[in-house]
Amino acid sequence: MIKVSYKHNITQSYYDDLSNRKFQKEENRTLEELFNEKFKNEFKCSLSDLLYGSFEELQSIKERLGNMSDREDVKTFFNYETKFQTPISKFFEKQVDVHVCYFCNIEYINKFVTDNERVKNGFTLDHYLDKGKYPYLALSLYNLVPSCYVCNSKVKGRQEINTLSPTSTSFNFNEKVKFKTFMDNDNLQIEREKDFKLLLKEDFTDTYDKYIGVLELDGRYEYHKYKVIEMINKRKQYPDSRIKELAKLTEKTEEEVKQDLFGEYLFEDKDLHKRPLSKLTKDISKELGLL
Repeated sequence: MIKVSYKHNITQSYYDDLSNRKFQKEENRTLEELFNEKFKNEFKCSLSDLLYGSFEELQSIKERLGNMSDREDVKTFFNYETKFQTPISKFFEKQVDVHVCYFCNIEYINKFVTDNERVKNGFTLDHYLDKGKYPYLALSLYNLVPSCYVCNSKVKGRQEINTLSPTSTSFNFNEKVKFKTFMDNDNLQIEREKDFKLLLKEDFTDTYDKYIGVLELDGRYEYHKYKVIEMINKRKQYPDSRIKELAKLTEKTEEEVKQDLFGEYLFEDKDLHKRPLSKLTKDISKELGLL
């Protein structure tokens, strides 16, 4: 739902972190040295292509190399669970701005410090392209989506959703798909949650239909219709005339007053990943004439 944006130069840091790891059972040779020896000629790509190639480049490699679920040598070499899960998670904790699930924008997945001062995190890393079928992509930075447990394990699982990864340069869910309300009652008033439907709709195309369906987004957001009711009631209390009065009284801009009342990130798309339900808040704000 929210596009993943990485800090500048994170790709090189990721590559250095993994490629220089040495393995005692392999005479202390590095991951890069072992890859060059075992797979470079066969795969016809470099380790850097696999570790930090763009999502589109990974798609191309996947199409060329195909399903390798039966290749035990490849699965062992790129074994995410036993060799790399911990260092990769630690890398994300330090280098990636992780706050809310990028798939659903519902759950916080931030890191935190425990009572004994250990850093832990609430995220899982979803392999958008199944690491079981494509084990050579198990460590690929742009194949990893910071997500909540529900998205990763309960709804998406190993399903591929076309080419719509939040790590893709062409991922444009926020612009193409909007939360919209549809009246269910006869008097065209929204006063209770049962008075309306809340659905994600894409105008003119159905590119993201499977994404919405696989992640069960419409059903999961049904629980959060209360947020829409709250915003509607608040909007009744604060029409444009009242917002102008408050702006003059507090010496703030009207935008700042609206942010104070309805959400801190109404006007900042780049910050939608920092708060749960931020896309819902922004889309309904547009329906209410706040934006």
